Amino acid sequence: MKDKIAFALAACGTGVFFLGACGLSGEGQAGFVLAVKIALIGLAIAGSGVILGKPTNKKSVAP
Repeated sequence: MKDKIAFALAACGTGVFFLGACGLSGEGQAGFVLAVKIALIGLAIAGSGVILGKPTNKKSVAP
C-alpha cells in the first residue's frame, strides 16, 4: 500500500511540475514567478513520493 501511495505522490508531483513548467514562458514577471512556484511545489511533492517509496534495508547493517 505504501508503494502505491508513493507512486501516486510522485506521479501527481511530476504532473504539477509539468503544469508549472508550461507557464514559464508566461507574459510578465508575475506569471513567471507563479510558474516557478508551482514547479517547485510539484518537485517537492514528487520528492516526498520518492522518499516515501525508498526501500529501507535494515538487515544489511552489520553489528
